[in-house]
This record gives sequence, C-alpha cells and structure tokens, in this order.
Amino acid sequence: MKKTLLISALLITTSTSTGFAAQQGEQQAVPVEVAEVTTDTTTITQNLPGRVVAIRTSEVRARVDGILEKRLFTEGVDVKQGQPLFQIDDRVMKANLNAAKADLSNARAQQKLNEQTLKRYEELLKQGAVSQQEYDTYLAQSQQANAQVEQTKAELAKAQINLDYATVEAPISGRIGRALVTEGALVSANNATHLATIEQLDEVYVDFTRSPAELNKMRELFSNSEATDSKSQQVEILFNDGTPYEELGHIEFSSLSVDRDTGSIMLRAIVKNPNNQLLPGMFVRVKAPVADSQSLLQVPQRAVQVTAKGAMVKLVKAGKLTMQPVELGPMMGTSWVIKSGLAAGDKVIVSNTQFLQPGTPVQVLPSSKSKESAASHTQQ
Repeated sequence: MKKTLLISALLITTSTSTGFAAQQGEQQAVPVEVAEVTTDTTTITQNLPGRVVAIRTSEVRARVDGILEKRLFTEGVDVKQGQPLFQIDDRVMKANLNAAKADLSNARAQQKLNEQTLKRYEELLKQGAVSQQEYDTYLAQSQQANAQVEQTKAELAKAQINLDYATVEAPISGRIGRALVTEGALVSANNATHLATIEQLDEVYVDFTRSPAELNKMRELFSNSEATDSKSQQVEILFNDGTPYEELGHIEFSSLSVDRDTGSIMLRAIVKNPNNQLLPGMFVRVKAPVADSQSLLQVPQRAVQVTAKGAMVKLVKAGKLTMQPVELGPMMGTSWVIKSGLAAGDKVIVSNTQFLQPGTPVQVLPSSKSKESAASHTQQ
C-alpha cells in the first residue's frame, strides 16, 4: 500500500513538472492563414468622376403655326421613330393644299393652250402668214406657262409638307419625357416651340476627365516596375455607392487637347444600357486603365496594418510571426501595391492576429486551393 502511494506521488510530481516546463519553454504554435506576395501582370487604373449623357437627344419642336389639338403619346415611355406625338389643327393647311392643287390645274390648262397656239404659229410661220416676232412672243408665253406649272408643283409640295408637319412625329426612337405644352396652346414655327424631348438610352455615353498632372505622377510612381501605357480600352462603371455596373464600357475617344478652363483631358466611354439603369445627368465613377505592369508586388488589403509608424505587414519567417514595415502604393481592387519592403514569394499573414506579438510561433494553415487538391487526390 505504501509503495503504491509513493508511485502515484512520483507520477503527479512528474506530470506537474512537465506541464510547468511546457509553459516556461516552447509555446504552442498558433495556426494562421497566409497569402503569398505575387507579381502578376496588373493593369493600373484610376477612379475618376464621370457623368452619363444620352447617346442621342432630340428636341421635338413645332414646324408649323397652329393650335395644338391632341397629345398622342404617354409621357415617360419609349417611342419609335416616326410615331405620331402631337396633332396640330390642320384645317388651314388642308385649305392651302386644295388651293395649291387648283393653281396647278389652272397652270396646266394654260400650258396646254399655249402649246396648241405655238404649234399653229409654227405652221403659219412656215407659210409666211405671221412674222418671226409674233412667233417668238408666243414661244416665250409657252415657256412661261411651263415655268408656272413647275412653280405651282412646288407650292403644292410645300402645302403637302406643311400638312404633314401638322402631325408631329418622333424624329428618333427613345424615351420621351413630359409634354412641355398642353392641348389648346398656340405653337409657332418661327419660335420653334419646344414640345418634348426624346433621349436614346439603349446605349449611353459616360464623359469623364483625367488630369495630365495626376497621370504623369502615376506613371512616375511605377517607373521602376516596368510599367507601360495601358492598351486596354475597357472601363468599369461604378455607381456613387461603389456598386459596380453590370456592363463594361469602351473608351470611344480621348481629347487631343487640354481644356483651358479645367486643365483636364476629356474622355468619353460608350456603355450598353439595356435596363435603363444609367440615366442622363447621373454622376458615376469610372475605373479607367492607366498603365500595364509585369512586376508590381501585391498583397491582400487585410494583410496591411496602417499604424502611427507607417504601414506594416506580418510575415511568417522561420516559423514565427515577424513585423515588416512596407511602403504602400495605390489600391488595386482588393489588394495593396507594395513599393518596397517585401519580395515575391513572401508569406504575409491575413488572419486576425492582432493579439499576437512578434516572435510568436505560428503554424501555416493549408490554403483552400491546397485542400481542394488534397481532396481530389483522396478521391482518386
């Protein structure tokens, strides 16, 4: 019995000593998630303010004088080119058209009479019954009758055009706004009364500006990273809250001169707008390409800690956590560009380790890609 108690006491003492030694000796490694510093090909972009502009805008205006009788469309809907929009009182235009038709009939009758008279005088001239002067007089009258017919034809066409203008049609297809005049209003061709506005929105322009100084500054920033002017013409459109628009835009043109008032270069992108989410006058952000680089170092945004002493990242070196100061470049999507302080292949800690001190032993957890690879090997 005494021997058993002695052995138990020895075991307890040994266990306690071992636990105390573990606490005083090596610490347990803390599992952490890491990301490798990469040097992928990167397109350097700028976020610039932009404004949406309709690709085509048409102001519907009166082209004849009269009283507006009817509005033939629903405000705020899509209309087709040639669709009737307004009806102007056309009674005067119809009367003018009938008068022009009567004048044409009269001119043609006079033309026919002159032609017959001229033929008779041609025979009489051959017989010597009339003088050359008399014949020339009737020849001139016949030519005047022909000219009168052509003039009345023009007056008839003009009267028909004015009658057609009494029905105001949509000059383009697009979204029409509110009517700017009401039934019973007097509209005028001389004043070109503005009746409504149509904007084509299936595609829209996004106008934005770029400062030459900022552009040169960014190029200088990446002068040591083999950066070249970007060949990409695609731009990403962001709403004011940062939500990306579903369609990518394409740069239509870039101005070749600097605006004297703003000191900026004007650019325009064209964007498809099938659901009319982009409306004329709307302010957006444009993520435009600036340069392409083959050697920019990038780390995830969550790996960087900005402190009073500058930006820091936590590295895994020799199995321990190490603090590394870095010099930051601009943000590229969800990553920071690192100008100095890291090298390609370094492993930066991205998990939450704010309570761990430098020198703490860490254990790198397998990445999701490694887990997927391992799972596939297991299945095979």
